[in-house]
Amino acid sequence: MTLRLCLRPDLCAVLVSAYAPTLMAADADKEAFYEDLSSIIGSVPYKRRLFVLGDFNARIGCDFTTWPKVLGHYSVGNENANGTLLLQSCSQYELAITNTYFQLANKYKTTWQHPRSKHWHMLDYIIMCQRDINEVHVTRAMRGTCCWSDHRLLRSVVALSRHCPRHHKAVRRKKLNVIKLTLDEYQEKLQETLNSQLGQVEAQPSSTHSLDR
Repeated sequence: MTLRLCLRPDLCAVLVSAYAPTLMAADADKEAFYEDLSSIIGSVPYKRRLFVLGDFNARIGCDFTTWPKVLGHYSVGNENANGTLLLQSCSQYELAITNTYFQLANKYKTTWQHPRSKHWHMLDYIIMCQRDINEVHVTRAMRGTCCWSDHRLLRSVVALSRHCPRHHKAVRRKKLNVIKLTLDEYQEKLQETLNSQLGQVEAQPSSTHSLDR
């Protein structure tokens, strides 16, 4: 599902909601999912803010050296096959997984608990372009929320302004062309103008004021 939000005339945000096949799904289903996701991501214009979010059923691990700019320094868990597919797709389109960029306790990163082992894992992600990662203030799981899903809600705070930026008009000052003053013709004209103006000032009657002390 894709949603476009017009924040201002020159800025739009595109939200892509995705649900990836599970780890046990057929490889053909996984390939079809990432082909559809790639076509959607590739169709988004460069100037628009892109957000890809949802349940990817993928564990992405902590190897930020292998996946620079895709992963931050604060991921959790180990990478699996689905995680590799997601990381490859993010690397191809220069996307960053925002969950891994913030130093939080693991309870605010993990979003799903395994029904048997009771271990918590990071399966849900909010992904955006690497060039816009500085606009994200935080991405974290919401503990204590109750809904029909067995996943925790995931929230991301992003600094996107709805108002048009104010452009201040620069005042251009005219530059004086002083090179012409080296020519005799312009020196004579300047001297005549100064004499004329000074003569008018001297011709005006001076006013006297008496002060009573």
